[in-house]
Amino acid sequence: MNKIVVITGGTSGIGKEMANLYEKDGDKVYALAKDVGEETETTFECNVCDEEQIKRCIEKIAKKEKRIDVVVNCAGYGLAGALELTKLEDAKRQFDTNFFGTFLVNKYAIPHMQKNSVIVNISSACALFPLPYRGLYSASKSAVNLYSESLAMELADAQIKVVSICPGDTKTNFVKNRIKVFETNERYGDRIQKSINKVDGNQEKRMTPEYVAKKIVKISKKKNPKTMYIIGAKYKFLYFLNRIMPKRVMLHFTSKMFNK
Repeated sequence: MNKIVVITGGTSGIGKEMANLYEKDGDKVYALAKDVGEETETTFECNVCDEEQIKRCIEKIAKKEKRIDVVVNCAGYGLAGALELTKLEDAKRQFDTNFFGTFLVNKYAIPHMQKNSVIVNISSACALFPLPYRGLYSASKSAVNLYSESLAMELADAQIKVVSICPGDTKTNFVKNRIKVFETNERYGDRIQKSINKVDGNQEKRMTPEYVAKKIVKISKKKNPKTMYIIGAKYKFLYFLNRIMPKRVMLHFTSKMFNK
């Protein structure tokens, strides 16, 4: 039976590529995005920071389809800058989008999901090994991972699967759209901008959204998926090192690479 799929951030980047893949498999995809121009039968304007918009979109889909089989929480954005100098409203927006947006979409979708449905929460490699001047982004994605594990336990008896996926650097407009706060003081000097530029560089070496999307869709169709996946061999290796090496050693080398 073909699936009813809901993807947030489904009109660009990885979300758009996933929508194309699900549709090729014969599934029906509803794409939710902050800016869609004009809504269609399967594309709805939805800011995941707006609970009422989320509720309206999910209820509209559920009323029409009578069920939701797959939810992919792909909407998100990045915030870069020194934690000390970050404004509270920017910090809240980071969590409202990446964490609470995921929480709210799932909250309203779960009542319409049945046995063997699946929730896919897109996290990030930054949730596994944080970088300097990416603290709030890393924290929001780390929260997504732990939330996903808790939700997986709570929905186990209902046989609704929950997976968090941590992709590494991907060649999308995410870097371009990242909010960069270069404000500094004598404590940081030019290290903030140098660190941000270092991470944002090497765009051509990043994974393609097509590659990442294929991996995510394949995982979402597994009969018994793990609770967490990492996409990108380099990031799997770094995660392995992070688990076997003392934390202070990993933080020292990460700081040396991105904070000097």
